[in-house]
Amino acid sequence: MQRAQQRIVAAFLVCSLVVAQNQAVVPPIATTLPGNAAISMPLRWSHGVMHCCIGAQLLPPNLAGGQLQGLRMRRPSFLGEPDYPTLQRTLTVRAAFTAAMPASLTGTRAANTPANLATVFGPASVQIAATSQPTSAPWIGDEFLVIPFSPALAVTAGSLFLEFETTDQPFRTSEQWVDAVWIENGIDAGYAITVGEGSCTTRTEGLQLTWTGTVAPWRGTDALLRLVGAPPAPPNGPGSVVLAFVGVEPQSHLVTGDFLGYGASLAMLDPALSACLQWSPLDLVMFGLADAAGGYDLRFAIPTTGTTAGMRIGAQAAFLDTARSGALPVSVSNGVVAQLDTVGAAAQCSTVLFPYAVPISPYSAYLGLMPVLKLDF
Repeated sequence: MQRAQQRIVAAFLVCSLVVAQNQAVVPPIATTLPGNAAISMPLRWSHGVMHCCIGAQLLPPNLAGGQLQGLRMRRPSFLGEPDYPTLQRTLTVRAAFTAAMPASLTGTRAANTPANLATVFGPASVQIAATSQPTSAPWIGDEFLVIPFSPALAVTAGSLFLEFETTDQPFRTSEQWVDAVWIENGIDAGYAITVGEGSCTTRTEGLQLTWTGTVAPWRGTDALLRLVGAPPAPPNGPGSVVLAFVGVEPQSHLVTGDFLGYGASLAMLDPALSACLQWSPLDLVMFGLADAAGGYDLRFAIPTTGTTAGMRIGAQAAFLDTARSGALPVSVSNGVVAQLDTVGAAAQCSTVLFPYAVPISPYSAYLGLMPVLKLDF
């Protein structure tokens, strides 16, 4: 009985420690949005190294003076992302805090490596569980790789430098990706990504809305998106009727009669649409006709008045679907969420990839690129 009680107390203490543990997503924008890129290491290559340098500006302020207990990675959840099979990797993770800035990262492994770099995980064989393709419900990918640090890394001033190494020879590639954020060349001009996956349609082709503007979502410019997957217009007739709608701050927008909530099912409006999700309020509504390719271009101005840097806008589209019965005969696209002007990352992160164990990478460092990480501390 005493041993049983001791085990119960020990389990309670473990649970208490888990509950007490702090977590933070880096970069912070990825806490509630998926990344806008995928990165190849540490999974796609069987043998290689990834260096990642994260500036102190991106790190949570309550990390200071503590210990970094580990990190987690998640799958991409981009539109059309596939299933991922199981995978095995022999993984080593090394980490350090350094005075070096992310922009100083180079393609030379030795030049990047801080003198205080310490092994915090492995080498260990890691079994990566299978993950299913994104459905209409989640818009952020599964946490599929949990890396506990042993020993924990003491937090000091400066940038966080991480080295991921896989050592399964011979060199092989696979379509195994990690969710990532890329602010190209470190130039922070806003961020537009898809949420949901566009399967709410009676057609075999997905109904997909994507950002097609040549510039990021910047106040004072026009937003340009394109819907594809509507029925094509016949040669001598009009295309299907398209409804496009835009809303401000979709994730915190007040729920109203025409906005059921960010990611909410439309079942309340029509039970036949239970698998269809709403991603944008209807603050601005536009109508049009699908073109001969089954597409529709959505364009609207992003004013400088009434908007602020960091504000989010959502967009979504639907077409009048004569093949669907019910109270609301429409098919509905995925959503697009854009954060105006800035994501807060700028040049505060950088990544460089080394195939095999080469000392000099054939690639340059990618300023503004990093995997989405959840830090345990």
